[in-house]
Amino acid sequence: MKAVKQRFSVWYNRSHQRYGTLWAERFKSVLVEGKGNPLQTMAAYIDLNPVRAGLVEDPKDYRYCGYAEAVAGNPTARKGISLAWKDYTNDDCLQAHRELIFGKRAGDFSQPEISNQEALKVLEKGGQLPRATLLRCRFRYFTDVAILGSSEFVRGLTGLWQQEKQRKFPPKANPLKGSNWGDLASIKGFRNRIFT
Repeated sequence: MKAVKQRFSVWYNRSHQRYGTLWAERFKSVLVEGKGNPLQTMAAYIDLNPVRAGLVEDPKDYRYCGYAEAVAGNPTARKGISLAWKDYTNDDCLQAHRELIFGKRAGDFSQPEISNQEALKVLEKGGQLPRATLLRCRFRYFTDVAILGSSEFVRGLTGLWQQEKQRKFPPKANPLKGSNWGDLASIKGFRNRIFT
């Protein structure tokens, strides 16, 4: 990724008579369990990037989004969403994905916005928020963890992660906090600063 980003930056800067970086942060990757709730939740989080950035209110209105392409009928994009929602038919997988993005009110995309500070106040008091609400926040569970999946999936990879990082003690599978995430766990637990 470093080489791709660097080469593109050089080309873009030369083409547009500018200098400097094009990306603000380093590339981050998260190993996500490739089925069920972990994959569906990560896909919903990614599809909500333009909403978090304030570009659109509904991700289907963002032109460069796979979800928008799927809603528009692109067969390749629909296949991508159906891979995350294997237990659903083609039409039902789009509806299920939309319900995850917007909560139970899938027809109404006016999900109440909540700031990271407001969400943090609720979580600090031991409260929980709907998944659809937390997915609209820049949540470190989806960007800064090394492994995300079911507890069993994460536990199965802790030994390899420990060897690769040359850690003395093995990490543990930490369940995600703040909502009813199902059996979603990460290799890193956050004591503070769960929002970016």
